[in-house]
Amino acid sequence: MIPEKRQGERIRRCVRRGFTLIEMVVAVAVMSVIMLGVGSAMIIAGRAMPDAANPAAAAITAGRALQQIATELQYAVAVNENSATAIEFTVADRTNDDVPETIRYAWSGTPGDPLTRQYNAGAVVEMLGSVQDFALSYDLETISNEVTAVNESAETVLIEHSSTQNLADYTISSSASYGQYFLPSLPPDTVTWKVTRVQFFAKTHAPVKGESKVQLQLATVAHQPSGTVLEETTLLESTLTKDYLTQELSCSNAGELAPTQGLCLLVEWVADKDACDLQGQSAGITTADSHLLQSTDQGASWSSVANQSLLYQVFGTVTAPVTQIQNTYYLRLANIELKTTDDEQSIVHTSARTLNRPEVTP
Repeated sequence: MIPEKRQGERIRRCVRRGFTLIEMVVAVAVMSVIMLGVGSAMIIAGRAMPDAANPAAAAITAGRALQQIATELQYAVAVNENSATAIEFTVADRTNDDVPETIRYAWSGTPGDPLTRQYNAGAVVEMLGSVQDFALSYDLETISNEVTAVNESAETVLIEHSSTQNLADYTISSSASYGQYFLPSLPPDTVTWKVTRVQFFAKTHAPVKGESKVQLQLATVAHQPSGTVLEETTLLESTLTKDYLTQELSCSNAGELAPTQGLCLLVEWVADKDACDLQGQSAGITTADSHLLQSTDQGASWSSVANQSLLYQVFGTVTAPVTQIQNTYYLRLANIELKTTDDEQSIVHTSARTLNRPEVTP
């Protein structure tokens, strides 16, 4: 009986060993399939990962750069520069020195040059190398306001008198000085007017030793010289000829005149019995805004001479109000495009919405 028991035990051990071997074979086969699958997955995943030269990798890198620009730009409180390839803006103080921070992103516009970033007055740092394109465009909000300003005209003839009839000589002498009152006919909306120069005609009386003084004075409400001298110059008879020539008084102080303020051009005797002759018209003058003036006491007093006038021209400018539309522009959105390779698939776009709507120059 004992040998039979031992024989049975041996058989049972062999059976158990057989099942263990089968299990091992099956396990090895299953593990081989699993390892093969894992290896294949790793190969596929490795091929899917972009390398540095891949457009997808370039787009990812460019996207990170655009995200940084957009994040900083959205907090801009002022924009100092906004071109197609550069933007400089300030953001609130970040360093507790009560001074806003200035940030500038720029690209030269030449393919292959880097995209740079500068923070305050620090060094210009290369953010991305070999950029093929960097383009900025801006969505602006426009606020229009009607503004009334004043505009000064170009120099023009404000008033003049010329004639070929009833011409006369008015001799400046120790017993007679002459002048001209005038008030231009100005546009109804004139704010102020200004004289830039006055021209008249003079010649010698002989002998050529005389001297006169030429003045521009404010006029009184009675159209007489007030004594307030705006301009003055000397007229020497030795500079004249026997024929009438144009003489000019340049003006630099005869400005900001009220539309109702008249002026007086005066030529007063200074030396020699007869200093010079002035050309005028002795009859036929009917205008109320211009007439001849005469003094017989060397300028101490003046009187108006009706129907007579010197020949003269007054040049100047007129200042009048003008209504203008003034536009103010605020940055609402900045659109940014970046490409770091020649492949069009590497182009990335983003838009940065500004929270503070900073004012910009379009």
